[in-house]
Amino acid sequence: MRQAEPTIRESIMAAYEGLPPGEQKLADTVLGRLGHLASYSATELAADASVSKATAARFFRRIGFQSFEHARRQARAEAHLASPLYALAGVDPKERRSDALSRHVAADLRNLSESFGEAGGVVLEQAIGRLAKAPRVRVVGLRNGHFVAAYAAYLLAQVRDDVASLPGAAMTLAEDLASLRRGDVLLVVDFRRRSAFLQAIIDAARDAGAQFVFLASPGMPSLSRPGDAVVPCRTGGASVFDSYVAAVSIVSYLCAAVAREAGRKGRQRLESIENLHQALGDIRH
Repeated sequence: MRQAEPTIRESIMAAYEGLPPGEQKLADTVLGRLGHLASYSATELAADASVSKATAARFFRRIGFQSFEHARRQARAEAHLASPLYALAGVDPKERRSDALSRHVAADLRNLSESFGEAGGVVLEQAIGRLAKAPRVRVVGLRNGHFVAAYAAYLLAQVRDDVASLPGAAMTLAEDLASLRRGDVLLVVDFRRRSAFLQAIIDAARDAGAQFVFLASPGMPSLSRPGDAVVPCRTGGASVFDSYVAAVSIVSYLCAAVAREAGRKGRQRLESIENLHQALGDIRH
């Protein structure tokens, strides 16, 4: 298996102790700006660190880059690790609102088209089958994936029994994971800037013998293994924030397909829920 290239942070930390004092100052400056490094020039970084341009050139060569431009290209490639502050550095304040809106809509349409195109029928059918036939379904999504996971759990619970989000409202994660059984399905919503906690949840579910369906944005080290159902989901935004239009659409499609797969059982559950709404009087039409 090909080993992944080290990140800029990893390259700096591997060489840090052996750097001359001036280059260590520059290293500290670069580490403090990793989230938006590509928005700086080598001259600006050198000035902020109070070192010469020659020192900056030597520093970037010493940590493994041909030049600062080479490092800046890698910084752009590592943008999936960065905060919205990175994207904000590239926003043109003079851009017309109409142009920004056009770019926004175009990005969402592209995410939708590419996500469904990359998923393909086979992967989607595999995911639908698992979500429909598993004894129980648990759904987990942390950070930006949380609201998409909650939406998926809400829709699935309308068309099949025994669906729940992890962790529960009382943060009973250990208890929830201990209750997983072989054959249960864990639907994992995994978007960029993932929580480090997600790996531990997945490991515990694997140990319990759960099956997996991933809704995952590309560009990150994968948490999936061969045999898992992995539905790719593009989340690239046109400006500062990521877009989850494709994620919501995929969830809606999957859950509607699970309803069809469930057939009579799914219809009966929906009817029971509607009857309870009428009895409770909790919905105004």
